[in-house]
Amino acid sequence: MHVPYAAWRKIRAQVALHKIWSAVAALVVLFGLYHFYAVFTAPSAATRYITTTVATGTVVAAMAETGQVSASTNVNVQSQSSGEVLSVPVTAGQHVVAGTALAYIDPVTAQENVTSAEQALQGARIALAQLTEPVATSTLTSAQNSVANTQANLTAARTAGYNDVSSAFLDLPGVLNGLDTILHGYLVPGRTSQQNENAYNDIVQPYDATVVQYSTAAESSFITAQNSYTAALAAFEATPRSASAVQIASLVQQTYQAAADLSDALKASTNFLNFVDTTLTDHAFSIPPILTNQIASLTAYTNTTNANVAALSADTTNVTSDGLALTSAQASLAQLQAGANPLDIQADQLAIQEKQDALAQAELALANTVVRAPFAGTVAALTIQQYQNITNNETVATMVSDNQNVIISVNEVDAAKLKVGQKATITFDALPNVSIGGTVSSLNTIGTVSQGVVSYNATVTFDTPNPRVLPGMSATVNIVTDVTTGLVVPVAAVQSTGGTSYVEVFNPPLPGSENAAGAPSPVAPTDVPVTVGLSDTAHSIIQKGLAVGTQVVVETLAGTGAVAPTGAAQSTSFFGAGRPGVGAIRALRH
Repeated sequence: MHVPYAAWRKIRAQVALHKIWSAVAALVVLFGLYHFYAVFTAPSAATRYITTTVATGTVVAAMAETGQVSASTNVNVQSQSSGEVLSVPVTAGQHVVAGTALAYIDPVTAQENVTSAEQALQGARIALAQLTEPVATSTLTSAQNSVANTQANLTAARTAGYNDVSSAFLDLPGVLNGLDTILHGYLVPGRTSQQNENAYNDIVQPYDATVVQYSTAAESSFITAQNSYTAALAAFEATPRSASAVQIASLVQQTYQAAADLSDALKASTNFLNFVDTTLTDHAFSIPPILTNQIASLTAYTNTTNANVAALSADTTNVTSDGLALTSAQASLAQLQAGANPLDIQADQLAIQEKQDALAQAELALANTVVRAPFAGTVAALTIQQYQNITNNETVATMVSDNQNVIISVNEVDAAKLKVGQKATITFDALPNVSIGGTVSSLNTIGTVSQGVVSYNATVTFDTPNPRVLPGMSATVNIVTDVTTGLVVPVAAVQSTGGTSYVEVFNPPLPGSENAAGAPSPVAPTDVPVTVGLSDTAHSIIQKGLAVGTQVVVETLAGTGAVAPTGAAQSTSFFGAGRPGVGAIRALRH
């Protein structure tokens, strides 16, 4: 029992020696147990939501860029016309406004061109009006009468043609038979065993061999005439008087051709017999009476046939011309009844457009006879004088503009938002109290690259020049790039995930949440997908997904989860202090 007692005494001695540190260690352990208990037994703080109500509003998107004020611009004003300078109403050094006349050029030729263009345009308009004007009753009646008259003429021509065909077939058979007898009969004295043409050929050939050509021509033309006659006669027999207009026209033409071929055959036979008569006379042979009689018969046949040829030729011409006249009259009537041709109307409309363009050019040329100041500024110099003849594009004056500009350089993202005509507000570092309205007047579409960054120059022109603003001053330009009115929510209300935008909505609304402290809710808000439009630094336009009056979450105040006990929990602390740890520090100090 001595060893254990000795060990106990040793431990007690160590505790007595280190009683302060032992006490501290015990207190730390007790505090840790107490804090652990407090954390896991304290009530949780609820999540709070700050909301706002969707309302209609306007979002203005703008960009701020810096640049420098540029100096005034010198411009050579050129004439866009040529001719004699009638007057120069300004002097060098004079200040003028935009549009002020700097020189007057003789306008006589230009005015004449305008007058001619106006007349041409008026003529084109009249032509179109006439084309599209409804047809007068008298005009339509006249066209109908024309069709009726030409139809009657054609009917008469066909009737006359058929009658002349009938007459021809009363004459032509006898003529053809008579010619056949003259050529192929056996009537030559002393040669009755031979056909007449062969007998004559044999009698004359010893004295002149040319007779063979005449006899051959007579025989050939007779065969042709006989064939034409046979075909025409068959057509006549097959074509009654009541036949169609086309059939009668064909019959008249065919009969005319038969008569013409028979006339040619009579002529060839007459030439043949005359040659025989002449040869026999030249060689002092007596002329057989039969030859003289045959020549006389041929003359009579020719007269009869030629009369038929003339009548049938006139009939052919009349039928053809009257048929064409009827076709033309019918086409005119059809056109009147159908109205204007759409292609003709289109052509006249194009003609009017051409005349209008010509007039516009003539009027522009007339306007260009007055050389005007393109902008407000000072006439620095005049390069022409009165009565001088100048040419197109010749310099009239040099002007210094009143315009003041700020040249800015924007990156490629902002350049895509810029457009000529956008409004801006310009402020200056050197003039803190000066603010001037401006307009984007130009944008350089060719960018410059510096260290991999693309930038574009743009010019913002002062709406009102200010003499206090000097070239080279630094300026800040706030450009309004877009303005949209619609449903507006704070930017903080819009969240995105997976490429989809949404807002958190309480429905029904959460009472007391539209203030800085927000309000707790036992129910989480609902995610509503939205389509976001224009946004500025604070607000966004909602194009789709929300309605006016909807309550959306702007900010979520997360709960603490677990906090140190307060109230009764603190009063039970064995340290006797309301703040954990203070008692321990006090104990250490004792």
